[in-house]
Amino acid sequence: MTLISLTDCCRRLSLDPKTLRRWLDLAHVPLQPHPTDARIKGISASQLRQVATAHLRRLADFPEAVPPLVPLSLPVAPPPPSGEIIDVLQTISALSAQIVALQQRLAELTPLLPPVPVSPAKVEPATVGAEIAPAPVTPRSRSATSSSAKRRASPAHVLPLVEYATQGGYVIICPEHGLLTFKPDSTDWFTWLATRSSFRFVGHSGRFTAHRERDRVPGCAWRAHRQIRNHSYTIRLGSTETLTIAALEQAAAELQTHLA
Repeated sequence: MTLISLTDCCRRLSLDPKTLRRWLDLAHVPLQPHPTDARIKGISASQLRQVATAHLRRLADFPEAVPPLVPLSLPVAPPPPSGEIIDVLQTISALSAQIVALQQRLAELTPLLPPVPVSPAKVEPATVGAEIAPAPVTPRSRSATSSSAKRRASPAHVLPLVEYATQGGYVIICPEHGLLTFKPDSTDWFTWLATRSSFRFVGHSGRFTAHRERDRVPGCAWRAHRQIRNHSYTIRLGSTETLTIAALEQAAAELQTHLA
């Protein structure tokens, strides 16, 4: 068996020694010593052709012809399509033909359609880019605005309340001081009435609003007032010293009769 040195193999394969050694390791081709000089390593001619064939390399100045390269494995032909796949492909082909026919029909009918008239929007030249002016303030609206502002500014007038409570008693509620502690018909009761000009009375027999008018009523006397069905009814109560609970209940019962 004739050995070919590594130097000669590299020359014939046009490779560097490092690449040749890596290819020999991959092909599991061991290096053999030369029979006359053990320092020289080489491979046989058949091993050299094996490496060249594996890496598709052509040998230069090789006495024996390199055998033709034979592929290791032939490509496997795919299996023939099944009947369902053939039906799906035929359906897709038919749909594609229908789409093409519809597109051609649409292209033929489009020129026959009448044009759609487009009417331009009517825009008043005076209103383009103009700001909306605020509405003019008339004297009536000005007076209504001022009156509403006055109503909001001034707090609602709350009258003191004398109300019949449970167990025959009465409570006196003042908007400035809240619930008062004295009892009606007492000295504090008449002193308190002398400082008031009006109060509301809700008794056991009825209710009314009491007013004391110094200018129109002689002797600064009190009167009871009640609005019933759009009618005003007034009863003279007398002076402050006569405003007992009994007198107030009698006046409330008399005004209550107008509801019958």
